Amino acid sequence: DIQERGMGNIQCGNTLTEPCLGEKDIRYDAGASNNFVDQSVVWGKMAGYFKTEHYYYSGNYTPIETSSIASLVVKAFPSPGYENFTVDGTRIYQHNYVFFENAIEGGPSVMRYTDSSKHSSHEKDGSAIVLPYLTSFSDFTSQQEIPSSVSYPVGNNSLLATGYSDSVFGFNDEGYTTWIETKTCLDEPCDNMAVTVENFVDGSRVVSLLGTQTRITKDEFIEGMNQDYVDYNVFNASQVPIPMEASCNNVDQCLTEEQWCESGDPSCSESPYQEPDGKVKPGVIAGFTIAGFVVLLAILYLVHAYIIKKRDERNRVKFATRVAQTMSIRKSARSLTPDMLEKEFNKIDKEHGGRITKEALREFLESGKAGEINDRDFEALWAVMHSDSSETVDFLEFCAYMAQCQDEYNAAARANRGSITVAASLARMSVARSVSVKVATEGLKDLEAEEDAQEGQEEETA
Repeated sequence: DIQERGMGNIQCGNTLTEPCLGEKDIRYDAGASNNFVDQSVVWGKMAGYFKTEHYYYSGNYTPIETSSIASLVVKAFPSPGYENFTVDGTRIYQHNYVFFENAIEGGPSVMRYTDSSKHSSHEKDGSAIVLPYLTSFSDFTSQQEIPSSVSYPVGNNSLLATGYSDSVFGFNDEGYTTWIETKTCLDEPCDNMAVTVENFVDGSRVVSLLGTQTRITKDEFIEGMNQDYVDYNVFNASQVPIPMEASCNNVDQCLTEEQWCESGDPSCSESPYQEPDGKVKPGVIAGFTIAGFVVLLAILYLVHAYIIKKRDERNRVKFATRVAQTMSIRKSARSLTPDMLEKEFNKIDKEHGGRITKEALREFLESGKAGEINDRDFEALWAVMHSDSSETVDFLEFCAYMAQCQDEYNAAARANRGSITVAASLARMSVARSVSVKVATEGLKDLEAEEDAQEGQEEETA
């Protein structure tokens, strides 16, 4: 049951290959979910509708009682509001609404909303990429083109986010700030949360926010928002439809599907963490190498043995053929007597020293009709015939090698006997023809003599 988890031709994670990276690194696991709630339970806990209360402080933690927003002096301590936090697979839609009451009693107030969109990452660690977001209050609306920030789950009850901003809730005009936000569940179902936001410019804290969030129902959210529009006398231009008509409050500036994908939403973009081709285990490589070497050696050995066998067969045939040519009596190898073998031995040992030298053996082999023998074959023949360390072959070694050549000798002997039989037959046929001619000639002469005698007798009678 090999699983095709590798991206290439070689599969990882089977018997022969090393484990897939996805088994140790979730980023490479194509089967691991990209959805927020599958990566961290905290995202599911914090989803829903909430009533919020915000308190703003200066850098030295002095409460900020009032601030200027949209040319109005508004109360900022506290600032009531609402949050709609929706988790949808790999995407999060977060909408925050803050009401700033006019410092002049009875005067018009403003509502400032923030649309924030997040998607999960290919890291598959539960982190959320916060995309450039929309801010709006009264007649002011902007889409911040700043680097994306990131939110991280901390355990099962908290979130930590860091990022950049071009303003701090309308309280700072000193340029981009770095902010750190925490959200922590105060109970297990996360019906109550504590929120903190610290804003820094060049390393100095400029504004801090402390807040609380309490879970409410969707109906309570809709009714509360619409009632606060009335209670705080919010500008019509600052109001947004509740319930929402789209995924963001400013329909014209909602993120498009293409923007989601280009930003790296895992649901519609390719992960940079692709499982590479499987790697064969070192032990398997070594095993195949050794096995291949053993097979190669076996093949070479068989080829070598075959060559040696054929060479020995050639040598036995050549030697047996030459011996058979010198035998005066054509018998099978089993019928050869020691005297016959000794006689053949002496034919080779012309010096009659009781031992055959290499030169004498080669001269014997090449003197008959067996033909020449090459140096390699002759050396092999010589090595087989003489079994001791001497440089000669004695009679016992000669007889032992002859015993190995029984089949070859018998074949050569039969061939020689066949030649003799044919020659004898031809000779007998020649004699027969001579006799037949002679008989025919003498018979003709007798017939002529008989005819002459008969003619003479007839003449005498007449």
